[in-house]
Amino acid sequence: MDEAGENGQAHLPPRALALRLGAAYGTFFIALGIFQPYLPLWLQARGMGPEAMGLVLAVPMLSRLAATPLLGLLSDRLGRPRALLTLLGMVTVAAMVLLAFTSSLPAILLILGAMSAAWFPGFSLLDSYTSRLARAGRAEYGRARQWGSASFLAANLAGGVIVGALGADSVVLLMIAGHASYVLATFALPELPRAEPMPSPLTGRRARLGFLAGIVAAGLVQASHAVLYLFATVHWRSEGISLTVIGVLWAVGVAAEMVLFRFGRPLLGRFGAYGMIALGGAAAVVRFAVMASDPPLAVLLPLQMLHALTFAATYLAMVDLVTRGVSEHRSGTGQTTAAWTSSLMSSAANVAAGPLWAVFGPMAFLAGCALGLAGAGVALAAARLQPQSRGSGGETTAPS
Repeated sequence: MDEAGENGQAHLPPRALALRLGAAYGTFFIALGIFQPYLPLWLQARGMGPEAMGLVLAVPMLSRLAATPLLGLLSDRLGRPRALLTLLGMVTVAAMVLLAFTSSLPAILLILGAMSAAWFPGFSLLDSYTSRLARAGRAEYGRARQWGSASFLAANLAGGVIVGALGADSVVLLMIAGHASYVLATFALPELPRAEPMPSPLTGRRARLGFLAGIVAAGLVQASHAVLYLFATVHWRSEGISLTVIGVLWAVGVAAEMVLFRFGRPLLGRFGAYGMIALGGAAAVVRFAVMASDPPLAVLLPLQMLHALTFAATYLAMVDLVTRGVSEHRSGTGQTTAAWTSSLMSSAANVAAGPLWAVFGPMAFLAGCALGLAGAGVALAAARLQPQSRGSGGETTAPS
């Protein structure tokens, strides 16, 4: 028996395990909820102009793409997923501390690259860890993941108040505090035993092709958000919408994804992973077609609620697809590879979004329609290749 089994941590009561998983997701997203909206203020306070800021903000994307699949493979080889989560968290905090005392551009680029290589893959590895517990019927993925969305929103709101009061230098300090709490949360998680090598659940070339197509379909739907993420706030501001109302619009989207993560299990059981991805793609077609028409505020609010389908349903389905399609001893590799594929597609969409917006303005949202439609079509085609493409009707062995 491994150490976790000897000290009883591997057999926590379901409620205690759910609380610890929720704490892990909730604390992981604190620093992320500060980093995304407020790091540019920290960079600006260090005298950086738009060109330098653009270079710095590209580093996490490149670092994540390079490190994610490698760390997934390492997690499976080591066979101690919780220990690796803790180690990566500690490396991330150490890099954040160095970042707080750095002001030169080369040093910031180097430290941010190392920090991102440890930080961002940790999320996919946490998904892998939770999906293994879900596979064993000991956890529900969506109910744990919802707390990540909740803390991200809370960090966005509280961070604005704190940074406004204390100044831009507090940004990295808040990130340190947030991620240090995540490291503490990982210590409370049970270590999982090494998974025994098993044959792949996917038998036959058609099934494997359908699985890979499903991952691509999810990536296409996620990439459909590129123009929204990059230019929605700028466009809404130019239309005279106040920053307070814009904050409400984004909060509505996050609240909608929380609801889907919390209650999405019946949908996953009814439609299956491929059906959920197709549903998310169809919602993207509607959402971004209307966005391209410059709708009034009264329409924007319900449109933002579609984030529950375009983002959360698609993400939930992708995690479920990997859980069902990859053997447990390759869970880390499977989840990180799926995340890498999605990140690669979103990165390409981000690069294209700028020129599209410059030429077409709000009509660039139609690119999101095209990606959503492509994702839905690929998902439906993939379902036909997969003999068991439906969900399990809500079995506890699947993440939900």
